[in-house]
Amino acid sequence: MGGSAGLIVLLIMIIVVIAFVVITTITGRKAAKKEKAQRYKAVRDEIKTFIAKTENKKNIRVEFTKVFARKGPEYKYRDVFDVIIELIEPKTQKLIEKRAYEVEGITQKVDKKTYTTSWIVNNKLDLQATEQRVAIGQKEIKLSKDEIKAMKTADRLKERELAKYEKDEIKKIRETQKHHKKDQPIIKTTENKQKFVPVRARRDK
Repeated sequence: MGGSAGLIVLLIMIIVVIAFVVITTITGRKAAKKEKAQRYKAVRDEIKTFIAKTENKKNIRVEFTKVFARKGPEYKYRDVFDVIIELIEPKTQKLIEKRAYEVEGITQKVDKKTYTTSWIVNNKLDLQATEQRVAIGQKEIKLSKDEIKAMKTADRLKERELAKYEKDEIKKIRETQKHHKKDQPIIKTTENKQKFVPVRARRDK
């Protein structure tokens, strides 16, 4: 009898755990989907604004075809994306043009747990070169061993250049701080160091 009760309790606990995992997974997926939709809308709006400013084109629809995060030493601390889009005529639904843009996300900390990301369009890219770069990044184009070796060598060279640049920048900052400290005037106190003793004002009798 006791064994049956224990088994029932165990089954209930397993069901509760499974239900919790399923609900958490569904909630997480919904949140991720919502966040992705908001991010895409923000990037879409920025591209529209960029086109309106640079070409004075306003009544267009922007559709994403590919979004690829750039990789490499120079993008270690930057969120830069190759974004390939299609410009659509809203009334006729016809394809106007296919384009590529460089989009960067700049994340700022609001408080301990909250971060906000603002998106900027850096510039319009060459479509063919961008498609080739994305295809290589997504391994749609197979590179030869020599090409892979050349890419790795180029990445190592960029890493060294960035490390040297960062080192030089740190050195410049330290030198500036050092000179700043030297240039600051030293204010000396007067030689006549008298202790201030507060005196209570006498009342007139």
